[in-house]
Amino acid sequence: MDLDLKSLWQRERKRREALWKLERLRPGALEAQALLAELDEVEHQDLENPIGDAFDMSIEELRELVPETPFTGSDGYPFVIVLDHHIPQPWRQRFEAASALSTRLREGSYANDWRRFLRLWVHEMELLAEHRKGGFSDRI
Repeated sequence: MDLDLKSLWQRERKRREALWKLERLRPGALEAQALLAELDEVEHQDLENPIGDAFDMSIEELRELVPETPFTGSDGYPFVIVLDHHIPQPWRQRFEAASALSTRLREGSYANDWRRFLRLWVHEMELLAEHRKGGFSDRI
């Protein structure tokens, strides 16, 4: 893995871990402040040192750009996958970070996993916006 991809992988793991922790907290929770600071730093890195041409691509653009490919398994069972090389960076690394330990093929991931990732990304960004607004507080 070259330096840029290694840096991107580390950045996306940091983003992913912070998002996973943040989703367990209510907007406005004091514990969210450190996670929001981490996510702000990751976003700053995205702007200062974007890795990949598609860093500002929307979910809708990704849905249109990345084709789903029919594939027949070694047992003859047909299913649909998304080929790794069709997913532009940094989205490929974001997807891989979110899908760590998921079942996949050497050629790519199951299309259902890709679609789920895109849906969850939208949800996660909405949740992040709620946290940034402050929502309500745990304080009484």
